[in-house]
Amino acid sequence: MLDQFQLAPGYTNLNHGSYGATPKSVGAAQEQWRTEVEQNPDKFFRYTMWGYIDQARQDVAAYIGADSEDVVFVDNASEGMNALLKSLVVDGSTTVLYLDMAYFMVAETLRFLRDTVGVELIEVKTEDLLPTTSTRDFNTELVRRVTEALASSDRPTAVCSFSHITSVPAVILPLAELAAACKAAGAVVVGDGAHVMGQIMVDVPSLGVDVYVSNGHKWLFSPKGSAFLWVSKQYQGTESPYAADGSAVYPLVTSFEGQGESDFAKLFSYEGTKDYGAFLSFSAAIDWRSQLGEAAVIDYIHDLAVSGAELLVSKWSSRSLTPPEMIGAMLNVELPAACGTNQTFIGELPTMLLDQYNTWVPFYVWSSRSWARVSAQVYNDLSDFAMLADAVLALCGGAD
Repeated sequence: MLDQFQLAPGYTNLNHGSYGATPKSVGAAQEQWRTEVEQNPDKFFRYTMWGYIDQARQDVAAYIGADSEDVVFVDNASEGMNALLKSLVVDGSTTVLYLDMAYFMVAETLRFLRDTVGVELIEVKTEDLLPTTSTRDFNTELVRRVTEALASSDRPTAVCSFSHITSVPAVILPLAELAAACKAAGAVVVGDGAHVMGQIMVDVPSLGVDVYVSNGHKWLFSPKGSAFLWVSKQYQGTESPYAADGSAVYPLVTSFEGQGESDFAKLFSYEGTKDYGAFLSFSAAIDWRSQLGEAAVIDYIHDLAVSGAELLVSKWSSRSLTPPEMIGAMLNVELPAACGTNQTFIGELPTMLLDQYNTWVPFYVWSSRSWARVSAQVYNDLSDFAMLADAVLALCGGAD
């Protein structure tokens, strides 16, 4: 599959999870949209754009098992999570619960709300739960800790925010069970699925969350700057009248020229003059995947991640952070003992990999140990993991 992507010759992409990679055919579709815009901007922005946007939303909605009226586009999960949290958290007398595994941007957004709105934050600690060999034990204890934290707060919990697949460490969380616990406590549940769309199969409405965001550009193969929000009808904002009590979701950019098949879709359909080709290319990405077979793609990247983890564990004489069922296509393996524990050196390893081996992998510290997060994609095979294993051992040969 490598020749169907735009990756530079000689570059081994083992970090698909950060930025994704776009197939040539999807990139060509985006260029076609850009050409249509430039040929007649007035016709596109004033008349034809809206039908195209509606069709793309319908394609995305079908992919995630949702009603298209409940799906809108945003540039990325960061924008989506900001829109969700800043719409729903408006009262400083309440609390927001999240995990210490939350993506850094989400944690920073919550700190912004703490400092500006006065909301109380409840951070549930999880670091001692990993490594684990039991998915059941991990999930049970995580839900128990969240339930206990909800009961311990003196103030009502307005929002619970959870990643569906965390970034580092990369772990699939029991989102439906977490959502049920929080809903029982009367909280609104925000699902951060930044890494989900295209990495694992998902039926968003069945998760029991109130709102959900996911990138397309990470794992679905759509262009950079393509993500969606799914918002249950109970929390869909409209422009007449605007609600300011945390009961409705609004875009970060307020406009008035949008169109859409629902009042909610209209709110998000236009953020001013910009390149909407990334949104419109969602359909091309879904079509490209369908030609390969959706299940075939997801099975391949998961199986490769499991095999890649086994190879790294063997070559590094180390261990995986989780059992295979807790990962999609991002694996977590402890670095070899030869790399030592000098965090300055560990922090320099990704740059050394890029400079000397033309690849890049994130390393992180968890439970006082250093781990590698490696992504598996359709353009990778096991030889890429063997190269990484040997490269890290070679670089660590001189580590203190």
